[in-house]
Amino acid sequence: MRYLDGEVGPEERNRIEGAVEASTELRRELAVYRAMKDDLQSLKLNDGGQNGSVWNAVNRHLARPFGWVLLIVGTLVWAAYGVYLYLTSESFLWQKLATGGVGIGILILLASVIWERYRVWLTDPYRDIQR
Repeated sequence: MRYLDGEVGPEERNRIEGAVEASTELRRELAVYRAMKDDLQSLKLNDGGQNGSVWNAVNRHLARPFGWVLLIVGTLVWAAYGVYLYLTSESFLWQKLATGGVGIGILILLASVIWERYRVWLTDPYRDIQR
């Protein structure tokens, strides 16, 4: 397979070509593998025919951005209300500090995991491969 893919050096290529010339069985197997390689390279995988659908265009240009806006705005409003309730509650100061510490700790851990996944994604050699 390395020979078919052109990944062998000149010495090994000459040795393989000599063996192929001397054996009809190797010539036949090489022809079969070449045909299989050509068939696989010319194969067009069907993605379900959804690339050109109208719904995908609507989803990509309207529904998805609108969903993100609603998610972000709703989260900000919810967080602001939570902070307001947190600051105006009649709980003891030590309870507020403990709760704040837990919340900040969770946020720091979440941010570190996201940062690590992003760094791994930057160096992933397979990130541009499409299925």
